[in-house]
Amino acid sequence: MPTTIALPLIVTVLALAGCGSQPDAEHSGTEAPATPQAPVSPPAHVDPDHPDAPPPVPLAADLTRNEWATAQNKGECAPLVLTSDGGAPAEARRANFGGGWGIAFDTEDVRSAYGVAGPGIVGADRADGQEARLRGQWPYFTMLENLPQPSFAGYGLEGARPYREEVPDGVSENSLAYVHVAGQACTYNVWSRLGRAHLEVLMQSLRPGPKE
Repeated sequence: MPTTIALPLIVTVLALAGCGSQPDAEHSGTEAPATPQAPVSPPAHVDPDHPDAPPPVPLAADLTRNEWATAQNKGECAPLVLTSDGGAPAEARRANFGGGWGIAFDTEDVRSAYGVAGPGIVGADRADGQEARLRGQWPYFTMLENLPQPSFAGYGLEGARPYREEVPDGVSENSLAYVHVAGQACTYNVWSRLGRAHLEVLMQSLRPGPKE
């Protein structure tokens, strides 16, 4: 375990509007504890292409379907599920995202350690040029080949910041991705407090979720 002192995590909200805009508290938010958490170590990397890797299994599929089914944006923000915990087993629960749906995962040490959400839709989500928007807004960008095409994500530290030189793996900080999926209007949120590598595993594990 790292020997650095964990700083208190504060309740945060995630920006959903265009590049340079302020967070929209009405439409989104991850749930972070108000008390200090122990530092966490990045989980071992999970290689989905390894010959011994098991087939993808949706995490919290029933809970995701139920939360999506009652969301205001269900017609324009289909359910997405994680198929890997990135080596960090956790308990799933609903997370509050105004106008949308969300699933948070709590480990034994960290509340809302990671999760996925389809937040309420805002004007920027409906605009053309989503790839250019996310490329310009976030310091890192990746294509997501396991989702309907074209699907992609911009990511980094919350607030669209790059990882700091003194903590390049982002462990104990809040890594966040904005995910665009072809055919959907919302900008999905995927987050992890277990580091950049963990977030990248989560993003690549995303699959369409069940509706029935």
